[in-house]
Amino acid sequence: MGNVKRQTKRNRLSLFFLNFAKLGIDIAKLSFASLVLGTIIKGDIPQSTLLTAGIIFSTVAATFSIFLITMLEEK
Repeated sequence: MGNVKRQTKRNRLSLFFLNFAKLGIDIAKLSFASLVLGTIIKGDIPQSTLLTAGIIFSTVAATFSIFLITMLEEK
């Protein structure tokens, strides 16, 4: 009986982190669209700075999220 509760808690925690990782993928896509593509159209901040920050943030968020999704879906 106690083992079932631990397994359920572990499944909920795993599901939480899986959904959190999927949210990270969405954030990476949105930041790419707003920062990088917005820079191409128009921006008040220097374009090179905004473009570089957008690419770095999108890459880090996507990489971290993909790592989490892969790690959690293997179990």
